[in-house]
Parts: sequence; C-alpha cells; structure tokens
Amino acid sequence: MAQPLTSESTSFTLDNMGRYLCNTLQEAFDSTTQTIAGRQRAFDVIVVGGGTFGAAIAEHLFVTDAGGDGTRSRRILVLEAGPFVLPEHMQNMPFMGGAPDLRVPWVNHPALNYSGLIFAIGGRSLTWGGWSPELLDLEWATWPQTTRDDLRTRYFEQSSDQIGVTATNDFIFGPLHSALRKQLHTGLKTPGNETGFSFADLPDHPSVRYHDSTLGPINVALLRKWLNLPAGNRTSKAELLELLKLEAPLAVQSRTESGLFPTNKFSAVPGLIRAARLANREADGTGPIADVRKRLMIVPDCHVQELITETQADNWVRITGVRVWQNGMSVDIPLAPPRDSGQSAVVIALGTVETTRVALTTFQQSLAGRAAQRMGSNLIAHLRSNLTIRVPRKAIEANLPPEPFNSLQCSALFVKGKAASGSTFHFQITASGLNELGTDAEAELFKKIPTLEHLEGMLRANDKTVVITIRGIGEMKPRNPDSFVDLSMLETEFGRPKAVVHLGNAKAVPEAFPGSNETNIDRATWDEMDSVSDKIALIFAGNEPFEILPTQSSAIPVPVGSRAQRLALLGAFRNRRDDLGTTHHDTGTMRMGDDIADSVTNDFGRIHDTTNCYIASPALFPTMGSPNPMLTGIALCRRTADLLSSSVLPSSEPVISPQPEAGFRSLFDGTDKTFKDWYLAGPGGGGMLHLNGEMVSYGGGGLRLFYYAKEAFSDFTLRLQFRIFDTANHNSGVFVRFPRPTLELADTLKTRIPNEPFFDAGNAAWRPVIAGFEVQIDDNARGDSGKDFYGIRPELDGLFKNRTGAIYKIQAGDRVWHLNFNEPAVQNYTPGPALVPGIWFEYEIEVQGNNYRVFLTNIQTGVRQQTTSFDNTDGERGRVRGFIGIQVYPGSTLAWRHIRIKTP
Repeated sequence: MAQPLTSESTSFTLDNMGRYLCNTLQEAFDSTTQTIAGRQRAFDVIVVGGGTFGAAIAEHLFVTDAGGDGTRSRRILVLEAGPFVLPEHMQNMPFMGGAPDLRVPWVNHPALNYSGLIFAIGGRSLTWGGWSPELLDLEWATWPQTTRDDLRTRYFEQSSDQIGVTATNDFIFGPLHSALRKQLHTGLKTPGNETGFSFADLPDHPSVRYHDSTLGPINVALLRKWLNLPAGNRTSKAELLELLKLEAPLAVQSRTESGLFPTNKFSAVPGLIRAARLANREADGTGPIADVRKRLMIVPDCHVQELITETQADNWVRITGVRVWQNGMSVDIPLAPPRDSGQSAVVIALGTVETTRVALTTFQQSLAGRAAQRMGSNLIAHLRSNLTIRVPRKAIEANLPPEPFNSLQCSALFVKGKAASGSTFHFQITASGLNELGTDAEAELFKKIPTLEHLEGMLRANDKTVVITIRGIGEMKPRNPDSFVDLSMLETEFGRPKAVVHLGNAKAVPEAFPGSNETNIDRATWDEMDSVSDKIALIFAGNEPFEILPTQSSAIPVPVGSRAQRLALLGAFRNRRDDLGTTHHDTGTMRMGDDIADSVTNDFGRIHDTTNCYIASPALFPTMGSPNPMLTGIALCRRTADLLSSSVLPSSEPVISPQPEAGFRSLFDGTDKTFKDWYLAGPGGGGMLHLNGEMVSYGGGGLRLFYYAKEAFSDFTLRLQFRIFDTANHNSGVFVRFPRPTLELADTLKTRIPNEPFFDAGNAAWRPVIAGFEVQIDDNARGDSGKDFYGIRPELDGLFKNRTGAIYKIQAGDRVWHLNFNEPAVQNYTPGPALVPGIWFEYEIEVQGNNYRVFLTNIQTGVRQQTTSFDNTDGERGRVRGFIGIQVYPGSTLAWRHIRIKTP
C-alpha cells in the first residue's frame, strides 16, 4: 500500500500534480496514529466521495476553517474510488476527443441504460454541460421550509457566485445569439406557442436578483449592456428583462478580477486543488511528519465498503470510522472521538445510487424499522428529449445585421415550461452556424458549445445555415413505487452487495411496461414537453423550409407551413427520447424532511437517529423539478458545511482568563486573521503551526522566532498562555523589546556576537538573542553547551537564570558551589509553579521603562507567582521600543494561545 514520496513516472507523464494533490491510504492511516500538541490526529471529518459534491463540501469545510475567523480546528479526509484524471473541466482544456471513462457499479433493470459514473476526483463536474437554472417555488414546495428559506435568502446566491451563474451570459454573444433570442422571444409571446408559463410567471435572471446595489441601479442602459445590445436599441425595460430570462444560466466565468485568469466552466476540482495547496503549504514539508500536520488529505483509488458504527444507550447510532477496500483488503480509518463539546462527522457525498448503497449496507440493521426502511425509495431522474434542426439563414435574417461574420457563431438559450399535471420541464437550446467551418471547427466548437453531446450535430452547419439543438429536460414524479434502489442478493463488488436500480420506465409503451400512476403522469409530461419543443423548432424556422437531423448522417426535410402536430409524426422522432438514467440527474433516495417518519434525513442532511452521519448529494432532494441538480447541490453542500463548522464539529478549547482583562487587546485570538500578523524569522522546515486556535511550535535543525510583525511596543503588559507536552524537552521563551529581526544588528551589538558561540549570521532569529530579552521557558533549566560557568563547561543544568520565569542569562544569584560564592542577583528570581504537561499556564510580562516583571499562573489551580523583577541598565539592549516574539526551539513542541497586550 505504501507509495513513494516522489512523483511517479508513467510511459508518458510525470505525476507531479497527482502526487501533490493526493495521499495514499497508508499515509492517511499512519497520520492518525501520531500526536501534535498532545492530540491524536484522527480525522474530524471523513468525506466519502471526491466527486462533485464531496470535493465541494470538503473545500468549503477547509476554507472556512482556514481563513478569517477560522481556528484551523479540524482535520478532513476525502476518500475517492477513482484516480486523479483532470485538473479542471475538460472543456477548459485542449480538445482531446473524449472524457474520462464511465463505469456502472450497480445492477440495472434490463430496460434501463445507465451510462454510469465518472470514477475520478471531481466526478461529473469534469464533463457536465453547465446549465444551472434555479428551482421554481412549485418545484420544491414539499421541501423543509427552513431549507427553502436559507437557500432563497443566502445559499442560492453563494452557489451561483461559486459556479459562475450570477453573471450574465458573457461568453456566448454575437449576431446569431441576439437574432435567435429576439426571434424566440417574439415567438413565445405569439398565441398558440404557450409553454405553460408566461414571462411574468418566471423569476428574473440571477444577475438581476443578485445585483449588488452599491454598483448602481438596474436601468435600461445596464440591461442593454448585459444583453450585448447597441446603445441605440429601443427595447423597453420590461422586454429587456424578459430577454434576460431567455439567457442560458451557464456555470461559466469568462470575466474576472484584474490580474486573474478566468476559470471558465465550473468544476469542483480547482477548488479542491486550492485547498490541498493550502494544506500542503501549512504542513511545511513532505513525508510522515508533515502528513501529521496536514489538515486535508485526499486519497484516490479506494472503495468505501461501509461506515463503522456503534449504537448508543439511547439507541442513536454514532459513526466511529470508515471501512475501505484497497488492494484486496479492508482497512478501517478511525474518526476522531467527540471532544471540546464537538462531534466528528462522516459525510456521504457519492452519486445518488452509490450513496444509497453505502447507507443501506451500513444501516440496514442498526436503523431497521426507522430511516433504513425509507432509504432507496423515491428515486427520481429526468425525462430527456433532443431535437436537432437545420434552418436556412433566411429564417432568421430579419433579426441579423447585414455585415458578414468573421467567426463561427454560437448561441445558448433557455425556456421553461409546465405540463397540465404541474410537472415542469425546460429547454436547453444550443445553436451554431453562419460561417464556413475550418479544419479546426471541432476544436473550436468543443470550447464554445455548452453541451458536448451536441458537438457532431453542430458540425453540420455552414455559412448559409444554422444548426439548432433543442434539448428538453422534464421532471419525473416523486414517490413512484416503480422507482427505487435496493441491494442485490446475488452480485457483489469489493466484498459487499451491489446496488440494484429500478426506475419507472416512462419511455416504454404501456403494453410493455404498464407502470404506476406516477409513471403514466411522466409519460404525459414527456408528450407535452416534446410538443412544446416542436413549437420552438417552428419559431426558429420562421416560415421557411428546414431539416430535422435525426442522426449524424441523415436529414428529414420539413416543408413550409408544417404544423407542430405533423413534426411529431415524422420518423425522426423514434429516437428523440433518451433512455431513462442517461442524464446523471438521479436524486431523492435519501430524501430530507421535517417528519422523521416520512424522510431519511433532517433538513441539513443528517440521517435520522444518527449523531454524526450526513448526506451531501442530490440524493437528499425530496423532489427534483427540471433543473440540473448542480446549483442546488452546491448550495446544500455549503449550508451543511456551515452547520458542521458552527454547531457540530470540534472547535478550539474555551479560553480562561485568570486576571481581569480591561484595557487589553488581542495579538492572537486563535483565528487565522490574527495568526497572519505573526511572521517567522529563521530557516524553513519548522515554525508555528496554526492548529485548534493555537500556535504550535514544530521543527528541528535551527533556531526560529515567531514574532508579531504588525507593531512595535514600548511600555506594555503582555499576557499569553502556553502549555508543554514533554517534561524532558520543552525549551522556549518569549522575546521582548528587540528590533525587527530582518534588520542588521547595530554596530555596538555586533561586538557581542562572539559571546554567543552558536550565533548564525544567516539566521535572523539569532538577532533578538543579542538585541532583546527573553523570558525563559524550561523547568529543566538546561545549561548552554557552548558556554562556560566559572570554569565548568558545559554550563550546569538547573541555574535560576536559565529557568522558567527568568530573564534568560541575566544573573539571578545562582550558587557557584565549586568556588563557594553566589552570582550577583541582577534579577530577583523566584521559581513559579512547576509546569505540567497538557496544562495551560499564563505569563504576564510587564515592561515599564527599564523595569521588567514576570508573573506565572497555573490556570487549572489558579496558583500565581511573580517569578522575577529586573531593572535593565544596558543602554544598547532592550531599547525603549521593540517587537514581541516566541522562540521556536529545535525539537521542542509547545502550544500558545490567547495572546493580548495592554499599552498606556
């Protein structure tokens, strides 16, 4: 199972990115067996699945804990069954002629034709089309009210921003797009072309609803700009808003902040790579020691068999780990136990069918008669039809400018519809043409069109024609008894039963598959959707003859004056409907709800009667509507991640202040924001790790100093808390009143360098040793091996001047036994309470003029002792204004927190 730390080579590539992003299962497991700052490094969150939604929730959990008010209190593991394949969406990369392989890890009903899952980090987000409409109110009326309120007021906007839908469609524009949009708008308002919704029934485009009011009002000029219309266009504001409703809601970012490259079509992989990069940078190294410091680990090519559970006294079930299969054997990855009033969690973020498999395998016994009996029911997918037509330029010429076009034209439009039953559908309209195709047309279209399945059809356009594909996506009825997922009694994979998928086959004729009432409603919806699609085709044809393109090599002519009813009779439509399950939009089997007796999870995706098992996938959707689940799924991931961060997962320990705090301000409060105000002086390979709201020292091979770089201080009272972990090895100290260490020492201080035998001129951490003062931490009072104590070398252990609470190396009246006298008591030192591993202590350091006083408090017992007072008479050292820093001594681990200061 072990993997080399270096990048591996294949016949063609060096796997730098995969090695940088991922860890082996053995590396992840080994990292849980070690400690940092007295804590075991088991994972606080294990995300099962590194596809779209697993990557999204892992990134959000990591980033919210790593930045701003984050205290870096959690450790996250992502387990993915597939390898690392692509670093971003395949359309953001050069055309390579194909996508990652699909695999079907379940058993299909014989009439279904599931194309399977993309087994790779990022999953379906590597290849999806990018269409991301929001749910209408009627499409999710049965969802928990709290979920709907949160998504409408907050998370839909965040999700839209994340995937790039909020902005107007600024990557598809031009004469063809404007002409088709105008023609479609006019046609839909013509009697007889009703879709089930009027324009007034539909919400405004996200760019209107989520407009930043500080950028000014939404006026006609701004709407024209968003629609790429000329300044002289006379369209009314009301109609401009309607035109925006026809713009394709695509998850594509083509404009970004100054100095940044756009990421183009959204995929979850770049965000996960960003989080992994930050985790690697924090860990400061590679190998087992650095892995322990890493807060995010991603393990590919491992298959989750089930979750490990324990049933508690109250009959609730808690997850204690995850059992995975790799290289022919099972490995158990432990989950961190509850701590600091927090609970670790497992998030199942696989595709809907595989999420259901893991849940059923895990809970069929422990939650029998409860949530387990509802797992797998309510399977929902989408009805999908495709109509590709080729219309002559003349059909849209009235809306085109007279000048010729210099490039291949593309368009993407969106229309929403509703059936008599109330089921919804929509149309994703893609068009290309009005320019001769060159030899690189396939590569050009690969970049331009939203839906790659339409690539071959688009290649049949030329400078005199436009090819238009009208893809209908229809809602399937929930709670269909024909549609469910269960476990196979016969077939296994990786030592566990496969899932078996049953789906009400509305595509089949009733004689072959009579079906339930819900299945027959789906049949009627499909018929109505296709009927509206035919009307849209005739709108684009514009009373001109056109062609239907049923296959890549055939065409069916349609004469002028044809009605929509006639189109439905043409032979082209035998293959217009896709098999059920080919959309990858399966949802519903782990439905959320407020009624514990009628749902599988609560409104945040926690499985009922479990303490710490969450779902983060479209399997949660009680109903689906017609939209792709991407936008809603990302919104739910963010919402669940925020709940885990704020209310579930362990956080940093509560801080106790043993003394009144009036007048103090924080220099480090446990958050990333204040941690960034501290800089490291000294060599790499060590420093301070921000962990659990604490600073934790690490590293060997050289002296280091972590100093507050934002401000220098003259007179002050400094309070800071620390704890040790090893009675034999805990050397550290607090430096005060030293110049910025990046600056050279004053000439008068350089003369003192020979007094420090280990001084390293290339290490800035040594300069404060000479220029400032250190309040020592070391109950062992280790002697300096490079220094002489009145003829004895090395210096003796146990001297007061080297002990915790002393001003380091300032004479403290130590007895010189072999010469029978005491050193001068330049500082008045008294030992403080003995340091105890794992217990927090607090230093209070008062510096007023040239007077220094130090107090040490055991926070657990409250014992407080003034350890020293010292009057500085050295005019060159500890000058009136200087910086504050913490020593990072090689091989000594201490934790620091709650650093604050009071100044006059």
